[in-house]
Parts: sequence; C-alpha cells; structure tokens
Amino acid sequence: MSEQFSTSPTNHITAIVGDAEVADSVRNAIDAADLGEVTVDVVEPEQSDEATIAPGDQEASEGLLARVRKLLGDETPHLEHLADALQAGAHVVCVGLPDPDGIGRAAHEDVKRRAARLLLDAGATAVTYHGRWGIEELTTPL
Repeated sequence: MSEQFSTSPTNHITAIVGDAEVADSVRNAIDAADLGEVTVDVVEPEQSDEATIAPGDQEASEGLLARVRKLLGDETPHLEHLADALQAGAHVVCVGLPDPDGIGRAAHEDVKRRAARLLLDAGATAVTYHGRWGIEELTTPL
C-alpha cells in the first residue's frame, strides 16, 4: 500500500474487481493512460485470512475489517462492503489521485473521471471516490 493511502482515504478511488487478472488489467490500463502522479494498490482476498475483530474484543489479533479501517479511515459502512468483497474472493483496487491543490481542481476532476472510467470499463463495481469532505459514488457512466 502506498504511504498516502495507508494514512488517509483522501483523494483515493476504491473499487471492487473480480480477480487478480482484472486487477492487473486495471493497473495496466491506468499506468498506460498517463494520468500523472497516480498510484494503484491492490488488496487481495488472501489478505483476509484473519477473522475480523468482534466489537469490544480488545485481545483479538488485528482482523481484516480493522486493517481496512486503518487503511481508509473509519468510514464503516463502505469499509464493511469492501471487507465483505474481499472475504468473498474479490480484489479491491485503490487508486491514489494527485492533490487537487497541486494540480488544480479542473485537472483533478479530469484525472478522477478518467480513472473511474478505466475502472468501470474493466468491470469494476462499487467505484467510489473518497474526497476531503465526503464520499462520491462513481458507478454511473461518466
């Protein structure tokens, strides 16, 4: 995972893809699209071997949902959806976008739109942008 992604969901798109082949296809498509300073990380279902921590269980080892919460912050409803997808065998793709303050809002929106389109074209579902002030579903045609 990229350091930026591991500390905050800000300026990241998350998406669920079916398998490693689709995840690789997405990574290659985004790399080939020359979107600038964009990172692509993949969380694989093999990373879900540990059970999730039961609420209030302070002695449990760190489980999948807790690890995903650490990666994305405490956005529980969406994280549970990602954790469920991983436990079902899917992969989660995380695309880190450049800071809009660094490239300008219009350029940032263009990169976000293009990255989301590549994810959707590859068959990704639950394509979601985590912005500074909220979460934006990107699952409709752009």
